[in-house]
Amino acid sequence: MDDILLKLGKRIREFRKEKGLSQSQLAELAGLNDKYLGEVERGSNNISIKNLGQIATALEVETFKLLDTSHDYEIDRKELVQKLHKIIESASDEDLCAVYGFASDIVN
Repeated sequence: MDDILLKLGKRIREFRKEKGLSQSQLAELAGLNDKYLGEVERGSNNISIKNLGQIATALEVETFKLLDTSHDYEIDRKELVQKLHKIIESASDEDLCAVYGFASDIVN
């Protein structure tokens, strides 16, 4: 059960961030307590169907989209590029050459 709560919380957080909302803002729009919403996003509090519907309405998405975790396996290209950039920036010259060689072998 905990796994589904974690995945649901992650989906809610993703949609909230896409809308540029803070937890407090979303909680207010959904008519919920911001502490409760934080617990839901962390997967540490169960959620009723009614509250899920209120969150979906506030996020302007269909409720079923919050439950669809099939995208968890898709790559978020922008986030991945940012992570690679951070790795490259902190790499030594030797490691940077190794990363370049490895990446070149894969892409080319």
